[in-house]
Amino acid sequence: MKPALVVILSGALTFGVPLFIAIWEVIAIRRNAKGGWRPDGPPPPEPPAPPMDSPPAQKPLPACLIPTRHPGLSPSRAPARVVEPA
Repeated sequence: MKPALVVILSGALTFGVPLFIAIWEVIAIRRNAKGGWRPDGPPPPEPPAPPMDSPPAQKPLPACLIPTRHPGLSPSRAPARVVEPA
């Protein structure tokens, strides 16, 4: 055999056969008895509506998590960059 044919057959055996088996398994798992594709399952149920007199579902953020602006840290006061000659 020619060296090129050995390389091609070796690559097909190394990569082609496992890839073919993996694709075959995915197709076999996803098919049902009628030959069609199974859906992933029923759609999830919608959550029930909260009662009108209930408190809001999300609590407000505590003050320590709300970002605030500090005048000393504004980006306009950032030091100017110095460009060095190349």
